[in-house]
Amino acid sequence: MLLHIVLFTFKSPWNWSSLEAIDAERATRRHHHYIREIKGWISGRNVTHRSIAADFAVVGLFENKEDMNAYLVHPDHQAGVDKWKIIANWSIVDLELNSDFTLNTGLFESLSSICHFPQE
Repeated sequence: MLLHIVLFTFKSPWNWSSLEAIDAERATRRHHHYIREIKGWISGRNVTHRSIAADFAVVGLFENKEDMNAYLVHPDHQAGVDKWKIIANWSIVDLELNSDFTLNTGLFESLSSICHFPQE
């Protein structure tokens, strides 16, 4: 299982009062409705005011690398990428939840143990 995390930071002069930002946010929030490979989806605005904080984050849950790769090239995802690349820079990290290199504790430990998807 893969956890796909993306942190977006607005380029100047864009911010949450920009129509382009609202449009990009709306596009991103709907991905899980159109991309069947997404098993879980969180997206939201940053609520803290720190100089090192990103402005928006996405966390996607995928069964495997093949599903994540299908999401990456999906037309709905690409439409969102096109909107964000105008107004923001972003960083990405993909974590394999059941890896020796990933620590899962608390609720994340529960998530990785209960979210074993049946093989088709």
